[in-house]
Amino acid sequence: MSSTIPSAGLRRARGWTQDELARRAGVSRAEISAIETGRVIPSVATALRIAHALGHSVEAVFGTDDAPPPFTLAWPAREGADGRTWQAAVGDRILAYPVEPTAAGTLPHDAWFDGRQAHDRRGVPAERTLVIAGCDPLVGLLQRELAQYHQVRVVPLLRSSQDALELLRQGLVHVAGLHVTDADGRSANAQRVRKRLGAGYRLLHQLTWESGIAVDSAQRARSVSAIVRGGLRWVNREEGSAARETLDALLGSRKRPPGYEHVVRDHRAVATTVASGWAEAGVCVRPVAAELQLSFVAVHREAYELCVPDALLDDARIVALLATLRSATYRSWVADVPGCRSTHTGDVRAIA
Repeated sequence: MSSTIPSAGLRRARGWTQDELARRAGVSRAEISAIETGRVIPSVATALRIAHALGHSVEAVFGTDDAPPPFTLAWPAREGADGRTWQAAVGDRILAYPVEPTAAGTLPHDAWFDGRQAHDRRGVPAERTLVIAGCDPLVGLLQRELAQYHQVRVVPLLRSSQDALELLRQGLVHVAGLHVTDADGRSANAQRVRKRLGAGYRLLHQLTWESGIAVDSAQRARSVSAIVRGGLRWVNREEGSAARETLDALLGSRKRPPGYEHVVRDHRAVATTVASGWAEAGVCVRPVAAELQLSFVAVHREAYELCVPDALLDDARIVALLATLRSATYRSWVADVPGCRSTHTGDVRAIA
């Protein structure tokens, strides 16, 4: 940034000194000076304070012809959002992610904007934050290893395989998780990446798991065909998810069963809905069915893989991710989980 960044011009247009802007924004005059002269890039919270004081958007206050604003919202916050955000460096941008449910529960946020003032919580540096979009219910194992041994924080956004790849295509996440199989039960991850993203990506093998049908424990475990024909009430996943594709393939041309339109966003939610008694069956992976002590009938094995752009292979966070996948501790944890295998965990293949 240079001394002509819009924040300086907007301040002068109001007839404010640096002291006045600092007072109104709740920061020091020295910080205002350093920002206006390009010596410091403000944090998310500081940028929000200054923009609010000046009555403009962050992009209007800090954007220039030759430099990006200090941060950009990855996407608009949903109506009713409470203003908390995580922050991560993705490419040459600092992205702020509105807080949402994750596959690992509630994560500490980096900043909070209450509508009048931004509060910086001094979270993990953006350069040490890895954003993974996917539906892996075991991501907490990966998260723990990366934090303990590599000081990398993982923000695991819950997304279907299709939506995860779309976020990766847009450059809004570092990694997309997917588990797609063809009609014969073979992995189709590489084909899906090639179709949606093209070449220039790698697939990191994370694990294989059993995908199938979780059934209310009051029901006797039966064959897949018997369950599909049994007139049970189902819980479904969103379009674009591998679980939805599996259920549609099982149903074929049959009439959609009761509950088909009831959609939840991840494997654990499917199992929880069945365990609650609202539904009697749903497609998910064995680990979450085992956690809730549900009956489970396997349909096929799936390779859950992480798609990474070739351009990020030297990024310290991706290097740490691959090292974690190949670590004996992580592989042994995965192997202990019902229905999971770590035989090929850490293998890498290119999408040509």
